[in-house]
Amino acid sequence: MEIDKNKDYEIVVFPNQDEGLKAQQVLITKDTDFKHISTLAVVIPGERRQEICRILLEEDILISGYYKFLYRDYEKDFFNKAKNYKPACPEGEFLKSITLCYVAPCMADEKKIRLIAYFDRDITEILPYLNAVIKGASYNKNAPTLTYTKSRRIINLYNIKVTIAKANDILDAWEVLDEIKDLINKTYQNRENIKPNYEEKIKITALQIYGWLPKTNCRICGEATCLAFAVKFLQGEQKLESCLPLSTDLKFSENKNIMYEMAEALGI
Repeated sequence: MEIDKNKDYEIVVFPNQDEGLKAQQVLITKDTDFKHISTLAVVIPGERRQEICRILLEEDILISGYYKFLYRDYEKDFFNKAKNYKPACPEGEFLKSITLCYVAPCMADEKKIRLIAYFDRDITEILPYLNAVIKGASYNKNAPTLTYTKSRRIINLYNIKVTIAKANDILDAWEVLDEIKDLINKTYQNRENIKPNYEEKIKITALQIYGWLPKTNCRICGEATCLAFAVKFLQGEQKLESCLPLSTDLKFSENKNIMYEMAEALGI
């Protein structure tokens, strides 16, 4: 299938290469139009997404999620890089794999995606070491969680999963997950030379919080501006429920989910 920039397409993502290969074999057998991205994802016509996903589910194929494919000037570069992408070799590592189980578009920014992936083992013991290694990380030992930012992405590490908000696309998501896996393994290997940091500290800034708020300055929360609300929220003096647009307006629902995840991870 050739991509026509005037038509709508969806990217369907699979949790591992086995499921992706099975899915593509089914699509070929069913004579279904699709474009190969890698063994982990395909592009399909947007109007056929529900039908194609139903076909795959009937074949007991696992789907991590899907999101709208937006035609971009660097489309060829994206496909070339994605086609050549290979997950890191798992042998001999503390953390052998991270399985991408949920992918969806960010409602507040249709050009970005959010995702949830699961580790093949509990990484609780490594979180204090990561807290010492990652600059600007926020650690909550009671949860336990570790939160940090990478450019505009917000990354939450839990004991057995990781959530990422505002990844550029599926290739960016794979690369970030590989970086996380590599960081965890290198930290584990070098743990004897790292002093674990159990200090709980909030390093997410008010401006970063402000970026996820509606920015309406409606004052319903009792603060003069959304930025003032962000400051009070980080200080534990405001609750997310006080932001009425965030709580009730559907267009902010993705932001609300991210903010609640962040609040949980930071222990606010």
